Amino acid sequence: MMIIRKKRIFLSALSLFLIFAFINCVSVEKRFKKGEEMERKGRFEEAARYYIKVLAKDPTFEDARQRLENVGARAIDIFLNQAYAYESAQAYEDTVRVLNRIDDLRRRAEKVGVRLPVPDDYADFQQEMTGAAIASLFEQGEYSEHAGDWTEALRKYDRLKRIYPLSPAENMRADQARARVYTKWAEQDLARQYYRAAFRHAQKTIDIIGPGKGPGITARETQRVALTAGTLTVAILPFWSSERVADEAPRGMARELYDILLYEYLSEPVLFVAVADPGMVHREIRRLRFRDRALSRNMAVRVGQNINTDFVVIGSIESYLQEEKDPQEKVHKVRLRKDKSSFTTYVEKKYTVKLTVEVEYQIIDSTRRRVIEEKTINTNVSDKFRRGYFDGDYTTLDLSRSERRLFNTEEWRRSEKKLEDKLIDKLAERLADRIYKRILGLIK
Repeated sequence: MMIIRKKRIFLSALSLFLIFAFINCVSVEKRFKKGEEMERKGRFEEAARYYIKVLAKDPTFEDARQRLENVGARAIDIFLNQAYAYESAQAYEDTVRVLNRIDDLRRRAEKVGVRLPVPDDYADFQQEMTGAAIASLFEQGEYSEHAGDWTEALRKYDRLKRIYPLSPAENMRADQARARVYTKWAEQDLARQYYRAAFRHAQKTIDIIGPGKGPGITARETQRVALTAGTLTVAILPFWSSERVADEAPRGMARELYDILLYEYLSEPVLFVAVADPGMVHREIRRLRFRDRALSRNMAVRVGQNINTDFVVIGSIESYLQEEKDPQEKVHKVRLRKDKSSFTTYVEKKYTVKLTVEVEYQIIDSTRRRVIEEKTINTNVSDKFRRGYFDGDYTTLDLSRSERRLFNTEEWRRSEKKLEDKLIDKLAERLADRIYKRILGLIK
């Protein structure tokens, strides 16, 4: 019985081996025929690739080896003729590209043991053409630079860095050229009052050269001037709740939204947007006797003009909705604390609370006294809650610590406040993003 089982295992393994060998043979033969087809069509490089694949699978396939030697040599001859033609036309980058194809084909062939010959002066010719291509790209970059075509100049210099094996001196020259272009571009931006663009391009110079060298020092000065000239100041005025939601929204919600927006999301302004000092804003509001009231557009403009800000932002909570969804109730049987033999019941309620708030805001140009953005933001958050209800004093019940928390009204309020804070935080983040995005959009 054991001999029969071993024989079956051997036969199964042999069958699998023969199947895989047959599949491999079919695959090799198919690739060989594909190579022959490419060869008949005169597509010698592609034919060579197929023969290389054949030899990678079956190194003993001599027909494939001989054909690879033949079509490889013919492909190289064609490539060399193309290279010489490109050289005559002074298209040195194209020359190098063709020579790279020769190198790639030779590397692939060598991996399967076939050496494809090239002329004795091939290495010298390749080195000469690479040097000519590098010189040509420098020349083209400088031409674009003199023409003020910064994008094209950088494309040439970046291509040098990305594609060609530069010497240390050539690499330094390419970096200096790129830094020079970014410096000129930044200066042009500054003259055109494109302050953000000037800052960004000056930063590119610093990234390439560093802040301590000549061009880097110039770039830092450009950034300083761009920030000084281009920064816009915005005053955030206190938010309020409209009359129709004053009794619906949590008390002090508008004030809390204002504080979170101002002291968390706008406390570290982005480049080119400066937030006016809140103390100065509030002092001016008190001086004008606008405190504790909804601020009109004209009131906001007066505040902005008096404290010399470019923009003012006002906002109000226009709607607030608290919904309870998916309610579930479960009755729990529980012992009494003083009489363990007696039982009673309490109800556990589970539900989802969804809070939705709608805020209207305006960004007003203080100088021109016009609204540049007036929009509404609608935000909501939700969370699951559990509450315990008992017709009597729940402290008479024999409850675990987690069960007692179901009746703790302070715990209830903390959970509700946590959800309200989450809503305010989400809303403040969206408001800050809108404010920054709109004002930055005014600065090129």
